[in-house]
Amino acid sequence: MDYSQKLAFSHASFLLFLTLFFYLNTVSCTTNPQFKYSVHCNSIVHEAKPGDEEFHVSPFSERQYGYYSGGDDILNRSSDPYYSPESKVVVFETHRVYTTDFEDVFKVEGSLIFQTSYLYEQSFSSAFSSTVYYSSDDSSKRGALDLDFEGFWSRKTGEICMVGSSYTSSKQGKSLPVAAVLKLNNLKDSSNITTLVTGTLDSLNGDDQENHFEQISLLMFPQVGYKYTKVSKQFTQGCPGGTDFPDKSSLGLLRSRTICDMLSGRGHAFRIQYASGCDSSNTCHPFGDAIGYLPKFMSLSMIQCSEDKQSLRFHIGFQNVSYMSYYRSSNFSTSLVGEGSWDAKKNRLCIVACRIILDASSSSLDKAHVGDCTTRLSLRFPAVLSIKNPNYITGEIWSDKPRNEAGFFGKILFQKAEHNTGGIQLQGLKYEYTESDKVKKSCLMKKPTRNNRGEYPDGYSKDMSFHISGTNERIGWGSAYPLAVGDKLNQRFPFLVASSSSRNESSSTNSSSLLNISYIIKLEGASSNESKEIQISAEGVYDAETGNLCMIGCKHLIDSMDCEILVKFQFSPSNSDKGRGNNIKGSIESMRQSTDSLRFEPLQISARANYVSWSSESIPRMNFEMIMSVISNTLAIVFVAFQIFHVRKHRGVGPSVSLVMLVVLALGHLTPLVLNLEAMFTQEDSRRSILWRSGIWVEMKEVIIRVVTMVAFLLETRLLILSWNARSSSEKQKQLWSAEKRGLCVCVPIYLVGAAIAFLVKWRQNMVGKGNLVDIRFRRHYSSYNRDVENIILGGSRAYAGLMLDAFLFPQIIFNMFHNSKQEALSRSFYIGTTLIRLLPHGYDLYRAHSYVGIDDSYIYADPKSDYYSTAWDIIIPLLALLLARTIHLQQKFGGRFFLPNRYQESGKYQQLPMASED
Repeated sequence: MDYSQKLAFSHASFLLFLTLFFYLNTVSCTTNPQFKYSVHCNSIVHEAKPGDEEFHVSPFSERQYGYYSGGDDILNRSSDPYYSPESKVVVFETHRVYTTDFEDVFKVEGSLIFQTSYLYEQSFSSAFSSTVYYSSDDSSKRGALDLDFEGFWSRKTGEICMVGSSYTSSKQGKSLPVAAVLKLNNLKDSSNITTLVTGTLDSLNGDDQENHFEQISLLMFPQVGYKYTKVSKQFTQGCPGGTDFPDKSSLGLLRSRTICDMLSGRGHAFRIQYASGCDSSNTCHPFGDAIGYLPKFMSLSMIQCSEDKQSLRFHIGFQNVSYMSYYRSSNFSTSLVGEGSWDAKKNRLCIVACRIILDASSSSLDKAHVGDCTTRLSLRFPAVLSIKNPNYITGEIWSDKPRNEAGFFGKILFQKAEHNTGGIQLQGLKYEYTESDKVKKSCLMKKPTRNNRGEYPDGYSKDMSFHISGTNERIGWGSAYPLAVGDKLNQRFPFLVASSSSRNESSSTNSSSLLNISYIIKLEGASSNESKEIQISAEGVYDAETGNLCMIGCKHLIDSMDCEILVKFQFSPSNSDKGRGNNIKGSIESMRQSTDSLRFEPLQISARANYVSWSSESIPRMNFEMIMSVISNTLAIVFVAFQIFHVRKHRGVGPSVSLVMLVVLALGHLTPLVLNLEAMFTQEDSRRSILWRSGIWVEMKEVIIRVVTMVAFLLETRLLILSWNARSSSEKQKQLWSAEKRGLCVCVPIYLVGAAIAFLVKWRQNMVGKGNLVDIRFRRHYSSYNRDVENIILGGSRAYAGLMLDAFLFPQIIFNMFHNSKQEALSRSFYIGTTLIRLLPHGYDLYRAHSYVGIDDSYIYADPKSDYYSTAWDIIIPLLALLLARTIHLQQKFGGRFFLPNRYQESGKYQQLPMASED
């Protein structure tokens, strides 16, 4: 055997050895007795040999949703900025089901996904409206923990046992393997309201290992083969025990809409109104005295709809805050499970609800079962709304038990008057103005003066809705939106524009410009730790000639209403100076006597106007800003190119260019590129583009801006490389590097102090900005400290990068001072042109502040997020930039130390004298 054959044989042997090694290693890992199915599950469902073909029978629907308890040590839920302590959702996705050689035993493959985020909650509640938010293949958005399982299900016993694994992250960010066994009960072909799927998830990792977790209990409402046993589809008896309303007092459903369509979505929150005299110590609700408080809100979340779309199942939760409708509560001590059916004769939904009983000794869900089913609910859509009944949906809850029996509670009312009513569309809905006489007495509208040239919002426009910010600690935030304008109601959309016929009718019935209007006003206190929400329904008149809105309001109390409230708002003119006076001022006052217990101190309210006309005016401005941004970045490229030509033409000047200055320039252009790169692809940026702009050319302009900025960065990097190479080959490189290092020692402390000040400014702006317009309620309850710090760091980095670009000549001045050279290191076109580019945005910002209204996220050029812009900064920064440019000019003419006393200027001159020769 020659050498080549021996070499080939040795290679083949080596490859065979590696193959056998990895194969044996894999087999040993997969056959680890600790993770084998037979070790943990054979006593529940015996392991069987699967067939080759998939089977159509499945223990779950394709996506089975449920809840979990425990697992805090492995899920790290506190790191989620949108985490709700009551939101514990789990999803089982079935991938494949196979028959086996045992009858009624099937092999199942699937994934168990734990989720605590807001967006997945939306997919949870929308699962039954054929809306899919996340694909199961997108692992980055699947959940806090995602385990892949294989196991066997017994259709006869309803039990399933599965073994699976996944990876999670430790507190230090290290990836950890996780192995677990899943055990579930009550998975059968048919189910009803009393059937709950419960089980546990146990860790297969050792107790002393970092990847071990405590037992997690699970609860699911089965969806396969559900039978509606508590309600009749015909409902011949209606809702026994409920209030019978006149036939025409409730609206029926459109032919194109079913009750499932009306109540689908992410959940509906209802305000609860108890009978007079109810408090937490009395039995006024289905849960008795055990919970220790009186729930103020009820959430109704659909679990499943029947095939005929007339019957449906609900998870009914009771809580003290309305925002929990966005997060399906897993507090089953105050939860009901119900099934209902639509009564087409009486136009109402009748629901039978049952309590979910938990193990009293623990918070585990695996021992949960359905108990008392004597709670009844009815729900209807009123045909007429009014100031005392401004609700699109009303209903009642009562007990089917005898009055003297334990667990009986009095009738409870609930209502919903939300601004965004989701899929609810009601035909024939009307509003009845009942306080017209009181409005005439209390609202004396001022006549417009002859000199009044203000143009105020049209009463039928979207400008009538606004967000509220309080002027004191009593009001943290709020919202106000019209419920009805004239005879037109705000239903599904933010505002329903009236037709021309209704406008003419409205103007003909009134001799003046007054327009009847009704509002829903919501306020929340800012000082107390517990959220205190106030809802006021009001009706009155609006004068489009003066912008004055005056109404009589009714405040919703626990068991009554206070309708002695005067509400006033003054809108600002839409044609006023848009940099000033764009606030809506208002007040809410009690008209009761000072001795009355319901009287309250007047509330002063302010709101920022954001008129649609201003938004439309901003579109030409934004186009202009895009053009200015492209021109500025293009000129930056030209001036950097001039400097490159200058360095190549004058070979001796390259070493005298400050490398710190070039690094500052490059980083100044790189920072916005890095921070804005993700914005090109995020949904928020797309949403902003759709909101403010349209057309592919506008989107291309944004891409062009980024491309031009990238070219400027690359040219600056090229200039940095040229200067570095020139200095490295210079005979005076030691002197040059010494001057550079000394200059760096001066610049770094100044930059650090400046950065600290800059981030402090951004921190204050961020804290103040929290009380502004953008979804204050959501931020108030769910934003985290980490998210605030992230916003401060990113915002501060962009703004400080802009400030460093404004003063880009500062490192060159310090370098010239230490090097004391008269060389013309920078071409005039470079430092003068670049300085002018940095000055133009500040000049434009001064003009813009007095000519345009500020609209969030609408800045392209002179963006406040990428530099410091205000009247003071727009004066200080240009003066500073001009001073630096003038200093560079004088340094290159008279020397780097021309501004120092003579004795300091001479120190560098003697080094430049020629050495005397022997001749």
